[in-house]
Amino acid sequence: MKNYTKMTYAQPEPDLDEDEDLDNLLPSYFLPETFDRLAAGRPRLLETGSDATAFVRVMEPVDHGAHESRRGADNRHDRYTVNRLINGLSDVKSLKGPATSDTVDRMAAALFADAPNFAAAIQAIRTSAMTSISRGARWLQFKPIIIESDPGAGKTRIVHKLAEHSGLPLLYLDCASMTNLTPILGQDSSWSHSRASEIMEAIARGDIANLIVVFDELDKLKDHGRNSSPQASEALVGLFEKSSAAAHLDHFTQLTIDMSFINWVILVNDVERLSKPFVDRCQVIRLPPPSVAEITQIATREIERRGLEPELVAAIAKAVRKGRVTSLRTLHKLLDAAAAASARHLLN
Repeated sequence: MKNYTKMTYAQPEPDLDEDEDLDNLLPSYFLPETFDRLAAGRPRLLETGSDATAFVRVMEPVDHGAHESRRGADNRHDRYTVNRLINGLSDVKSLKGPATSDTVDRMAAALFADAPNFAAAIQAIRTSAMTSISRGARWLQFKPIIIESDPGAGKTRIVHKLAEHSGLPLLYLDCASMTNLTPILGQDSSWSHSRASEIMEAIARGDIANLIVVFDELDKLKDHGRNSSPQASEALVGLFEKSSAAAHLDHFTQLTIDMSFINWVILVNDVERLSKPFVDRCQVIRLPPPSVAEITQIATREIERRGLEPELVAAIAKAVRKGRVTSLRTLHKLLDAAAAASARHLLN
């Protein structure tokens, strides 16, 4: 766990005019000038009264002119995009999310209430987050996790719920639709038709460094790029190795970025299609298909949440027992149809 410097500041009464907006003054009021000297990769905890927030830089500030000269910027087709990214990545970012054992437990309980069939994955995230807290983290940090299950188990839904209950931003990448690794790793901006990675764009646009990044169906990613590996996941190993992630060379900006604060979630149908070095750096959770009881339990909760007729529970439970509903995807389609029918009835 990275060490951080603690700073405690008293909160004097700010000198405000009555018509001034306090919210607009908070960034400059709470962030001291010493943050200008904040080193990349070294979190700093700022305490103001009973609150404490960790801040970090993911890269050192850059001299644009010197960088452009070094990289031959005159040949770049999109100098504006490079400079925009550099500006965003140079900003101080916060580290957020449940940061105590109590708040992590509350997050896990909320996730379990939403998706009881993901209990093993939820517990793995909880345990890893608790370990990070015990080592000094004051933000949500968990080890990269691979969740394997059959299609329709609800993997996509659980990661969106994880973002909701943790309060962290979510970057969802559909790997099945990718033909190369550019959306993940980017491409050198000196090439024509190059682009920044979705991850760099998300970090630059946002103000939180420990966002959640999801690789959905990574096992189906086919990298058709030149000199690509038969298993695309092999090229991503460095993102999950703490030391290399902390000094990641971004292809597009050609700058070193600290990506070690990112929370990674990988969703697959078949973990055997991922490279062994990649899998070895993750915690792996293999989920069995949801049982009849689990599908019925989820249906009961969803019917209540959507305000549908309670009689639907018995009908769906019967359909599950007869094998007509075998996945959560099918269940949600049925509930969507029932909700649409109910809405039409009310309109008529």
